[in-house]
Parts: sequence; structure tokens; C-alpha cells
Amino acid sequence: MIQVFTTTASLGPLASGHGQECCVPVAKAAGCAGIEIRRELFQEENPSLAALEKEIKTGRLVSVYSAPVELWNADGSLNTEKLDVVIPEALVIGAVWLKTSLGHYQPGTSDLAELEQYWASHVPAESALKLTVENDQTPHGGNVRKLQRFFGDCLQAGLPICMTFDIGNWNWTGEEGLQAAAALGNYVGYIHLKHVETVNGKFVTLALPEESGSLWRSILSLLPQDVPRTIEFPVEGEDLIQALKQYVAMIAEA
Repeated sequence: MIQVFTTTASLGPLASGHGQECCVPVAKAAGCAGIEIRRELFQEENPSLAALEKEIKTGRLVSVYSAPVELWNADGSLNTEKLDVVIPEALVIGAVWLKTSLGHYQPGTSDLAELEQYWASHVPAESALKLTVENDQTPHGGNVRKLQRFFGDCLQAGLPICMTFDIGNWNWTGEEGLQAAAALGNYVGYIHLKHVETVNGKFVTLALPEESGSLWRSILSLLPQDVPRTIEFPVEGEDLIQALKQYVAMIAEA
């Protein structure tokens, strides 16, 4: 059975106006199997996660923690300063994945053995938390060749790091989504779905079109069929649960 998640960012006004914990029962009622919590939506620098943890446990949803953090610094070193903050937060909410972007991975300089040791010393062995790296909207973090090299190196080193494949972010980096899917599909463990169009010279994220020949469906067909598919576009409507439920059904059947 295909699992469909939603990001709290997709429920924008609800998340920003009432807190991300209010998105959890909505996601549950709409039939989502999981929810992605966005660190950038917290109002506080050191957010209180107790209410969020309680809602996730009550709803029995799988949780993902998305942090606007580059895994590797500009000099190729591991970004331990930011990881020191977001890993404990991901653990508190019981996340199965911590999602970051690649950053400036430099083969020969960036030390995967250090990453493995760091992770082992900061994440308890009994925890389900693993790392996933997303193609972001930057030239260095959304480059197919660089992502291929990173995930290939991780595979060779035996590191269980999967890719979050965002089908819309390729628009910002000038890469072609279908080609990226063909090149990176073997590494994908989590998918972000959205539709991107150019409006007044700027890229805008929109809801997925329903048409059978839509690009998102073609890209999805090249990616693993047994990994979570996540809504990362604005979901709107007077009945938010019903609107979300319709997208969940459409994506599960795609």
C-alpha cells in the first residue's frame, strides 16, 4: 500500500496561525500515513515540542523532521553546529527521518566516516531515526551529478542515507526532472510532490494537476513505488480535511 504524507507547510495558515501540532489531527483525518514537521515554521529559536510529540503519538502518524540545514559546510566539513541542534529535536518527536539538504559535499575532503561516527554518537541505537538528503533549490545542492556522487559514495561506505526526491525543485536549478529521476531513482526513499510554474517571471508552487499525462506522474513512474509520497504544495478549501483527503487519494492511485 502506498503511503501518502503531508508537510505542515502545505497547511500553511493552520500551521503558522495555530501551531504545527494542529496539523496532525487534520492529516490523520484526511488519511495521511505520516506528517513532515518543518523547523522553519516554529516561531521560537528553541521550540517546545511537547504538544507536537503528544499529537503525533496520539495520531499514530509516521513523522519526518525537515530542517533547513546544509549537511556539509562551504569548506566541505560536516555541519556539526547545526546538526547538534536539529538531531535532538528530531528525536523528541520520534521522527523516522531527519531531512537536510546536501550542502557543499566535496569528495576527498568531506569525511563520510566522520558522519557515520557522529551519527552513532548522537542517535541512540534503538532509535528509528535515519538521515535523508533532499535536492534543494541551490546550484550546489540541486545538482544531479553532485548528488549522484554523494549517494554513490554513501552506498559504497555502507551508510544508510536515502534521498528525498523533490520533483519540483529541479526547476530552480535548471535540471530536468525526468532525467534526474532516471539518474537518482535507485537512491530515493522519500518523495516530495508539487507542481511548479513560472508566474510573472518567478517560479510558483501550485497544487498537482489531475490530468493523466502530467509531468509529475511521469516522474513518479521512474521512482520507487514503495516509498512515501509527500504533499508539498498549498492545500486550500473551506473543508481542509476534505481537500487534503482528495489529494491523498489521487496521489495514492498515481
